[in-house]
Amino acid sequence: MKQFLLVVLAIACGAVLIMGNLYWQERTAITKTESKPDTQASSKEKPAKEKGKKKAEETELTANWPKTAKAVYKKKVKNGDPFNIVILGSPALGASEGGWAPQLKESLLSAYDDTIEVTIHEWDTTSVEFVNGTNVDTVLEETPDLVLWEPFTLVDNSNGVGPLQNHDSILIFNRELYEVNDKATLILQPPHPIEDATYYPANVDELKTFAKEEDIPYLDHWSEWPEDDTLSEYLIEDQDTPNAKGYTLWNDYLVDYFIAD
Repeated sequence: MKQFLLVVLAIACGAVLIMGNLYWQERTAITKTESKPDTQASSKEKPAKEKGKKKAEETELTANWPKTAKAVYKKKVKNGDPFNIVILGSPALGASEGGWAPQLKESLLSAYDDTIEVTIHEWDTTSVEFVNGTNVDTVLEETPDLVLWEPFTLVDNSNGVGPLQNHDSILIFNRELYEVNDKATLILQPPHPIEDATYYPANVDELKTFAKEEDIPYLDHWSEWPEDDTLSEYLIEDQDTPNAKGYTLWNDYLVDYFIAD
């Protein structure tokens, strides 16, 4: 009888041990299954937060831009489309010689990465020849979102094109720009200052006044240039373009505007 009871007790103990082991394995499997989604969610949330932070930083860089340009840029970033910037003007841009335009392009691409595209168009022409020729079509075919234009003011002055003709050319271009992209922004700026000029400074003053009257953003980088004899240190000998020092001064002004701290 005792042997029988011992056998039954041994069988019962074994059954308890087996059932306990099976229960523990089941609970462990459930715990692992429940914790797995949390790990996946964490791995997904981190990149999303980092992406959102990057977009916020890119938007803050445009703090100085005109309202329409900022809104279009923000929308394009959201949609994954590049914001198209065109830098346009005379040989004062220094497009082929390390001037301010290629320097600014490099800075913009570095700051905004692939959220923008930057194209430089430089022509030695008057404003009238520009709007009446094929070069204007080359610019408009790109459907720019923002055009930074030095409207050939110094070239016009040297070739007998007066301020009124210059301003009419700007209005024609702005109207045609609106026709290809009604959300585009035109920003004007003067060429570089020169020494011992008589009519040219007055032409630039009229350009500034015209821009204000037409509600066209105007970047007055002349405030950064010397007003004394040291101006010659920033220009090449014939004063047609700035030199390396002048290009750096001009570029620094534009970088501060287009890439806010």
